[in-house]
Amino acid sequence: MQISLPFESIKVSSKKNSYRHKRRQMSRRLGWILQLFVFFLGFVGLSVLCVAGYRTLLTSPLLQVTTIQVSGYDHLDPQSVIQQAKIPSDVNILSLDLDGVNLRLTNHPWIAAALISREIPDRIRIEIKERKPVALVRGHQFFLMDNQGVCFTGAVPSEYGALPIITGLDPETLGPGCTVPREFIVLIEDFHKESKLKLPWRLVSEIRWNRNTGVSIFTVQGGIQVDLGRDNFGPKIAKLEKVLRYLEKKGLHNQLRGIDLSHGNRVFVRGNFQVRQQDRPQKKGA
Repeated sequence: MQISLPFESIKVSSKKNSYRHKRRQMSRRLGWILQLFVFFLGFVGLSVLCVAGYRTLLTSPLLQVTTIQVSGYDHLDPQSVIQQAKIPSDVNILSLDLDGVNLRLTNHPWIAAALISREIPDRIRIEIKERKPVALVRGHQFFLMDNQGVCFTGAVPSEYGALPIITGLDPETLGPGCTVPREFIVLIEDFHKESKLKLPWRLVSEIRWNRNTGVSIFTVQGGIQVDLGRDNFGPKIAKLEKVLRYLEKKGLHNQLRGIDLSHGNRVFVRGNFQVRQQDRPQKKGA
């Protein structure tokens, strides 16, 4: 049996066409590789130019630091801050290590924090935050204490006569960088919140610590001792104001020697009180 098929239905592959197809594929691959190679060369060349340009900027006399501006100072003067920063006079502004400058500045006992910034082409700005002394702490020597309770530097009491003196702490535990008990920090915060006290913070001459009874304060005038205990200083300070107003109203404030507020809601007053004749109770029929 014979079957005849139309000649058109038979497809014959050509070796010549297959060879041309492979050549096209190879040409595309080579073109893609060539483009990638050119891109790589361009990237390397651009990187080399950037590095060379940056090195040129690092050595350019136009970018040398010529001005250092200091702000935020109070106790310190600008020149001492600049000396502490130790910025070379001929340093390039781009090569200056800002973190290193910040570390050197915050190593100064009076500087709590610092912010350093560049202003192209030749200016460096230094903004500092100084520690604010709120008390003197007595150990083997006197130390200034900030509002975080940190003893940050030694001091001469006569130069800070307006600050109260903290006493009663173990001298062996005191030194630059030490922190006083938390009670003092809370007490200072509460005193600063009370701006209308009869006994304001500036009139406190001494703050005494006792491990058994807590905190006591002494006034500048009269040396009146006020025992506050260990906690709840805010309400006790508010109560202290009322007690002082009452004693002044009765004319007894000059005879006052001490007030104890360490027993909850009870208040104990000590003094050489002399009751005036008009304040004595009258007998019936008199």
